[in-house]
Amino acid sequence: MKLLRMFLVVALAMLVSSVVAAQCAHQPVPGSYKTLDGTMIGGRASEAFCSGAGPGVPGNTQNAESWNGAALGTQWKIWGMAIDAAGAVETARSINSSGTGWIDYVTNYAGGFFWLSGSHTWGDGLGDFSGTITYYNVGTKVSYFMGMIVGVTSNITLRGQFADCPYCFIDYSLANSMLIWKTGDGAPMPANYPPFLCGANGGELHDICCVTLNIVCDPTATETSTWGAIKDLYR
Repeated sequence: MKLLRMFLVVALAMLVSSVVAAQCAHQPVPGSYKTLDGTMIGGRASEAFCSGAGPGVPGNTQNAESWNGAALGTQWKIWGMAIDAAGAVETARSINSSGTGWIDYVTNYAGGFFWLSGSHTWGDGLGDFSGTITYYNVGTKVSYFMGMIVGVTSNITLRGQFADCPYCFIDYSLANSMLIWKTGDGAPMPANYPPFLCGANGGELHDICCVTLNIVCDPTATETSTWGAIKDLYR
């Protein structure tokens, strides 16, 4: 009986291993890809004012794509992240009596998707990659001079899971973005930026630079957990 149990354990373990392998027949190449060393390019983004109420409002939705100087979305796309119910939360400020200084905000977003070109160096020769965003956080500093906004810069952190390989992740992806234009500026809206989502007629446009995109694949945790569960069944 003990021998039969051991046989069943080994057989199930082999089955689990084959399932895990099948899940990742299409797997990205792990690594750290950076605009700094030329292993990826920066991009452009829009944030739609979905309710028409302005920046930092729940429901506002982002749409970002790579920009190679001539075309959008040739290398990567990230879209569909909507500001959560808390909206933009002020975390600190320093503004003097003349209205000069800064205010810091933190904003969490829900939902979203990503796409990576399979022809880039993270590709495995089997096509493009797609996945879902599981965490998206933006820290923003708004700078003022004499009561007027003179600059908006943001640090973005996101995580995402690959659809074709559930133990591969975009992890701790970091980017810096700068506000280029927003509804109400008076200047014409510049061309060649991702369109506003949610059918919005207004919003903000940003340039994205200084990106670090880490791709991490770790089947060990999944395999270890599953193997432990199998052994428990037959003890």
